[in-house]
Amino acid sequence: MNILNRYRLSALASVLCLSVAFSAPVLAAEDPAVASEMRYHMEIQSDSWENWPAGPQIYAESAIVMEASTGTILYAKSIDEQHYPASITKIMTVLLALEHLDMDEEVTFSHTAVYTVEPGSSSIYRDEGEVLTVEECLYAIMLESANECANAIAEQVSGSVEAFCDLMNERAQELGCTNTHFVNPHGLPDENHYTTAHDMALITQEAIKHEKFRQISGTSRYMLRATNKKDEELPMSNHHYMLSANRTSRFLDDTVFAGKTGYTTVALNTLVTCATRNGMDLIVVTMKTQGSAERGVPLFSDTANLLNYAGENFHKINIAENETSFTIGQNGLFDTGSSVFGDSAPMIEIDPSGYIILPVNVDFTAASPKLEFHDNDGSSSIATLRYTYADQNIGSTDLLFAANEIQDFDFRMTDTDSQADAPESVPTEQSPNLIRVNIRVVAIAAGALVGLLAGVLLVRRFTFNFTHKDDWKL
Repeated sequence: MNILNRYRLSALASVLCLSVAFSAPVLAAEDPAVASEMRYHMEIQSDSWENWPAGPQIYAESAIVMEASTGTILYAKSIDEQHYPASITKIMTVLLALEHLDMDEEVTFSHTAVYTVEPGSSSIYRDEGEVLTVEECLYAIMLESANECANAIAEQVSGSVEAFCDLMNERAQELGCTNTHFVNPHGLPDENHYTTAHDMALITQEAIKHEKFRQISGTSRYMLRATNKKDEELPMSNHHYMLSANRTSRFLDDTVFAGKTGYTTVALNTLVTCATRNGMDLIVVTMKTQGSAERGVPLFSDTANLLNYAGENFHKINIAENETSFTIGQNGLFDTGSSVFGDSAPMIEIDPSGYIILPVNVDFTAASPKLEFHDNDGSSSIATLRYTYADQNIGSTDLLFAANEIQDFDFRMTDTDSQADAPESVPTEQSPNLIRVNIRVVAIAAGALVGLLAGVLLVRRFTFNFTHKDDWKL
C-alpha cells in the first residue's frame, strides 16, 4: 500500500471516529438502556458535602431524601432540575382537597371532568352525573390514579380546573417551591406542567401533616361502593409496591406509610415514598427513571436503597435535651433579693419539639447554631435557633417565654400627694386610680428586655457559657 493510500485511510478513520464521538449523545438518548446507565453515573451533589455520608448510585435522573420534621436534605441528586411529574402531581390535588373540602361532601361528575382526560389514561371510568364523596374520590386518586376523579375534585374546590390550577401554583409558592408550574390536577403531559424532586418533597412534607392523607395514601386496598350510576362495587388497589402486594410482594416494606406512583412516556417513572426509619419520617422522591413499572426495577429498588442509606447513616437529636446555653433563670440576670420576680423558675426555655438531623457518627456539639431574634408580635416565641452542619440546614427550634403560672397583683396609683398621705381613702375597684395588672404582662415585657439583653451579652460572651462560641452569629 502506497503512502498516499495510507494517508487517505487514516483521514477516513479520523472522520469516522469523530462522527461516532459526536453522535454518541444522540445514540444514548435513543437507547433506553444506555440512557439509564448514563443517569446511574450522574453526579450526586450531596456526596461533595464535607463530612457527609456518601449516598448510593441510583438510576433516577433526579432524587432527594428529606427528613420531614426538620426539612433536612439527606441526599441530593439534581434536586432542582425540572421534570414532568406525571401522577405524583396528584399529591398536591389531594392536599388542596384536604385543606378545602369535607370528606363526606358529595361530588357530582361533570361532562368536563369525565371527557377531558386522555383516552386510555388512568381512570376508574366514572360517568357524567355520577356522585361520589370527596373521600371516595381521594381513594380513587391515590390508589388507582383516577384522572377523572382529580378533575372532579378540582372543580369541587375551585369551580373549574383552570381556577384550581391557579390555586395549585399559589400553594406551591407558599410551600417554598421555586421550580414548579401546574396546568392540570392529574399530571398528564404538558410542556408547561413541571416540577422538581425538591419541590415535590416540600409538597409531600405538607401533605403528610394530614392524618387523612397518611390513611388514604397508605391503604393497600379499598372497596368503592355502588353508586347512582354503577350497580357493582369496585375493588381498588394501591400501585405503590412498597405499600401493596398488588402485583409483587418483593418490595413490601412495613416502614413505608405513604406514597404515590407516576408514569408517562415523557416523564418516565416518578415516585414519592414516605417511611419511618431510625425515628425519622423520610420523604424520598425519584424522577425520570427508566425501567419497567410492572417489575418495579429499578424504580422501587432505587427508593429501597435510598431509605436504607438514610436510616443507617443519620439520626434525629432533640435540641432541648442537648442544648444548655439558652435556659435563662431570672436570678441569672437580676438581683433576686429585691427583684419582683423573686427566685422563680426559668424565664426562657427551649421548645422541646425541636430536632436536628446529623450523621450517626457526629455529636450534637458539631452542629453550628445561629440565633435569630423575632419582632415583638405578642407570641411566646422570642427567637429561633437554627442549626447547620456541612453548610446544610439540619433543623431548628424556638426559644419561648416559660409558661409559669403567675398570680394577679393589684397596683394602686395616686393622683396627688394628699391622696398618698390619706391611707383611709383607698379607691374602689371602679376607681380609675386603681390599675389591676396581670403580672404575666410584666413578665412578658421583662422577658423581651431579657431577650435583648441576652443578645448583647451573647456578643460580649460573659453571660452564656458556649461550648462552641465562635460559631454563633446574630
